[in-house]
Amino acid sequence: MKLSIATLFLVCFSNLFAQDSTYTKKIIETLCSKKMAGRGYVNKGDQLASNFISKEFKSIGLKSFGNDYFQEFDFSVNTFPGEIELLYNGKRLVPGVDYLVDPSCPSINFKGIAKFMSIQSLDSVNQYDIWGGKVKAAVIDTFNNKYFIDAAINLKHYVSDPRNQLIIKLTSDKLTWSCSQKQSKVPVIILRSDIFNRDSISFFEIKVKSNFIKKNVSRNVIGYIEGSKFKDSFIYVTAHYDHLGMMGNKTVFPGANDNASGIAMMLNLAKYFQINKPKYSIVFIAFSGEEAGLIGSHYYVEHPLTPLSDIKFLVNIDLMGNGADGVMVVNGTLNPSEFQLLKSINDKEKYLPEIKIRGKAANSDHYWFAQSGVPAFFFYLMGPYPFYHDVNDKASALPLTNFDQAFSLFQSFISKLQIQ
Repeated sequence: MKLSIATLFLVCFSNLFAQDSTYTKKIIETLCSKKMAGRGYVNKGDQLASNFISKEFKSIGLKSFGNDYFQEFDFSVNTFPGEIELLYNGKRLVPGVDYLVDPSCPSINFKGIAKFMSIQSLDSVNQYDIWGGKVKAAVIDTFNNKYFIDAAINLKHYVSDPRNQLIIKLTSDKLTWSCSQKQSKVPVIILRSDIFNRDSISFFEIKVKSNFIKKNVSRNVIGYIEGSKFKDSFIYVTAHYDHLGMMGNKTVFPGANDNASGIAMMLNLAKYFQINKPKYSIVFIAFSGEEAGLIGSHYYVEHPLTPLSDIKFLVNIDLMGNGADGVMVVNGTLNPSEFQLLKSINDKEKYLPEIKIRGKAANSDHYWFAQSGVPAFFFYLMGPYPFYHDVNDKASALPLTNFDQAFSLFQSFISKLQIQ
């Protein structure tokens, strides 16, 4: 059967599109695999992820600023590499589903009765002699309770041996975890309030093994494409690859939307511009330490591989899992001409249903660059997706709605930037 040139073009384009989609899914699935251990600081998850991204940079053909693509830095972090176990009145609860260990929690081996107390104000803490007698743990109802943090700090003054004491914080909110650069003295467990029965005796058996690392060595992964016309003027494309890692030796936080999806978008852009050479040099950075406090990007700004004054624009990418409702542009109000360029491209091509604008926000790795005078946008897609910082943010859960359309918008925007 003979095919016309137009038909052949459409077939080839279709095959290329399918291949791009396959590549995106491969990147996300790999970064979210059990081997990567949630890309945190248990079982060398962050190291494995950075090695994988480095290999992708090399495969794409990105240049490095040194002998490799890595920029090392260190920071403190509290981790949970050992067994985590919680039994409530003899019933074994599921970590990440029924409860969370507070990110700053120290090790604990507790077995005993927990007393329920309702804190209405900081002063009411003094009414409870919870650390005396047989009661060594407090269950605190913190729903709509703004006093919890102050109360927990105040309670620790009652503790003669913090390793044998415990605060159980009830919550009706979705269980959402995070990282901590510190380890507290008083152990805290966050428990779903619908599990706890206030009218019955509360007997808990809890084991937590934590490991505070004073100097955890992590790595930014950095590569670049040299511009065809303006080699010393740089556009930066960034995304963080780290996530929360593991809470214990079994519970993994995969981080598909946050931010394996952003790394997949960044790598797709790297592949595109490696083939379609840009006028300006483009630096691609996969940051670590974002979830622990934007640490990798902060380190880079203090130790840049190109002068910050030569960075003409930065595009930071996060949360690319669902763009059904469009894209949010953080720092859009700070860079009106670039925002108008982005909007005009979308108005013409109809890539996404809406381009929303925000002002300054310290919510991702663009922040330290913007603070240093580098014009920057932070893009995140908007659409229904219920999983964030939890055990359900898996590769299989991502719809990737409008992912390809967002890619087309971003590459067109980067290509049309006039920054010299």
